[in-house]
Amino acid sequence: MEFFVTDNAFINPATLEVPINDRYFSEHFADYYYRHFDNDGFQLNRLEQLYYQAQGIETPECLGVRAAQYDWITAINLGKFVIDHSLVITRCNYIGDARKQLEQMSCKYPYLKKYLLLKPKWGFDFALEYAGDEYIEVMHIERDFDSYQEAVDRKGQFEEMVYSEDWELFVSELLKRKALWGPLQGMARNDWKARFWGFDKAEHTLKAF
Repeated sequence: MEFFVTDNAFINPATLEVPINDRYFSEHFADYYYRHFDNDGFQLNRLEQLYYQAQGIETPECLGVRAAQYDWITAINLGKFVIDHSLVITRCNYIGDARKQLEQMSCKYPYLKKYLLLKPKWGFDFALEYAGDEYIEVMHIERDFDSYQEAVDRKGQFEEMVYSEDWELFVSELLKRKALWGPLQGMARNDWKARFWGFDKAEHTLKAF
């Protein structure tokens, strides 16, 4: 298996400054467009997607989520391995005319005040699986950062770990220890595998504000 990294990168600066058409702030759009704000991750609701589009930022869908997320690590000669998803992700805050628009509209729709609290963040999400005699999730790591430079540095370090790992051997050793992680559920299982690979846990996430 030979890994390589796409040219896709984090967005920097992670800011949105282009306002959208005021018609999206009418009563007709309010409930549908403003709700379902992700307080923890990178998922964008309908209103947020409009701001990203106005800024010229694509928001493709993956796992039912629309975000500024782009393919990251991929591979050739995968054999029995499957990269379920591998993404670099950015969430932007609002500045300039976009922020002024939200400030004005938040007087009518107080729910929009949370948009003004958003802090930029960057992250990556990597999920590797193995389709051998037994299908297993090998590794699923998610990391969020509130510093662009730290995100870039950690991304590079993670890539080196992926490149240098003997994944066939890793799966073999993982299966030998299935009695330890097999009974675990949810994040407990992911955390066990992450620790086995040298991390403290599978996910480090940051609140949106």
